Amino acid sequence: MSFVEIAKVSDISAGTMKHVEVGGKELCIANVNGTFYVIGDRCGHENARLSKGRLTDTIVTCPMHHAKFDVTTGKLTSGPVLDHGVGPNTFAKCPEDVQKAMKQMFQHLSENQSLIKTYDLPVYEVKVDGNNLLVKI
Repeated sequence: MSFVEIAKVSDISAGTMKHVEVGGKELCIANVNGTFYVIGDRCGHENARLSKGRLTDTIVTCPMHHAKFDVTTGKLTSGPVLDHGVGPNTFAKCPEDVQKAMKQMFQHLSENQSLIKTYDLPVYEVKVDGNNLLVKI
């Protein structure tokens, strides 16, 4: 394994993330107050791209089901959230049979998603060399 350049420091401002692909791996670069972390960029739940999510301090929130991972360790810290935000009034104007079918569909979806194991993410060693951001692959 060796270090390879993956980005320029100046390309990733504090509090943001960037997706890169190198060595057959999809990586998420996170800038936490000037310190860079690199983790796998696919959620350990349903494979969504984490770099499209939200970064708060060292926690990245998946844009799909809101699972949260610590960018310093790659560990799952909470989630995923399987409530699809479908309240009892969402389909209130639909015919009763449609309401029933939608309720069953979302219940079935939540039940099946709850069976999906959420894995921690790989973490990659990163270093800064001038304006170059390097990662060990």
